[in-house]
Amino acid sequence: MSLDADVAIIGGGIVGCAAAAFLTEAGAKVELYERDEVGGAASGRNSGSVQHPFDPVLTQLHVETLEHYRGLDGLDLPEEPAGVLMLSPEREALAPAVEEIGRDCPELEPALLDPAELGALEPGVTDGLWACRLETGYPVRSMAATRAFARRAFSAGARFHEGETAWPWIIRGRVRGVLAAGVRRPAGAVLVTAGPWTPEVIDTTRSWQPIVPVWGVVADVEMDDPPRHVLEEVGVEEVSAAGEVSAAGEGPPASIFSLVPADGQISLGSTFLPDAPDPAAWAGRLRRGGERFVPGLERAKVMGVRACARPQSLDGRPLVGEVPGREGLWLAAGHGPWGISTGPASARMVAEGLLGRAEIPEPLRVRRL
Repeated sequence: MSLDADVAIIGGGIVGCAAAAFLTEAGAKVELYERDEVGGAASGRNSGSVQHPFDPVLTQLHVETLEHYRGLDGLDLPEEPAGVLMLSPEREALAPAVEEIGRDCPELEPALLDPAELGALEPGVTDGLWACRLETGYPVRSMAATRAFARRAFSAGARFHEGETAWPWIIRGRVRGVLAAGVRRPAGAVLVTAGPWTPEVIDTTRSWQPIVPVWGVVADVEMDDPPRHVLEEVGVEEVSAAGEVSAAGEGPPASIFSLVPADGQISLGSTFLPDAPDPAAWAGRLRRGGERFVPGLERAKVMGVRACARPQSLDGRPLVGEVPGREGLWLAAGHGPWGISTGPASARMVAEGLLGRAEIPEPLRVRRL
């Protein structure tokens, strides 16, 4: 049976596009299938900040991802981070975080700022707030990294099929290729990078659910004097921590404040919802919630609202590697809010694993969940 591709990739987000680039550059023939448009989901609708993930396993992926971005044509990653300010009206809510982050992630250089110090650093923030400043946060436009990797993959020879749904074609426990547009298209291996929809692509019975969708709404706003830092309400790191989301979608709060200025785009968010929301219904709510931290948001003009489903694994870490019992079927998904911060390194890892050049680290292997 002649092969249409050495590897067929299902999913055109940051992970799928990066994997396509790494595989084609390694000499593999790659066909990528995306049911909508490249970067049309979380990879192109996020807040636009590449940040440290507060997890030692994911930190390695994050550091490598930054190196991939620095060598990526068409992506203007700042040389230095803008800095993240975790905000709270109470010192007591921040002091433990400063101590814990300083112990576990000293490279973030956590510093507790009193209201006067915070006001001098960011005059637009509400008086009386405390902050923890972290040395992270590289603002990029939400879809820029995904498109840059897609261009790189295309230039290396990968073929893209946008608007085309594909499913793994499996016979007797072995992948034969994909089913797309009613046609069987042979491939040596299939890599699924379909974000929160990965479980249903892998298992149409939906009995295997190690990844659940957590919906985020982000509003694009126009401000006269935007902040220089990435601003976040304290608690964002807890929402994205391991175990916060159950299979029933329970756990995180409905919304929590963040404000990300990135290359002229200012993103206000975000929600953590188990079901697809009506984005327009959240625009005013996000702005009113943000006014508690940045009064200038009262005068901000909402230019647009977008929603996306984050692919949240049940332990907060992505699933990478070959699916047990399905020879030739691989996946890389479940990055939660850390897709653009860790996805390219996971893509490099799964590409090398698929090519037989490296082993997947135990904490990321598919079989753990």
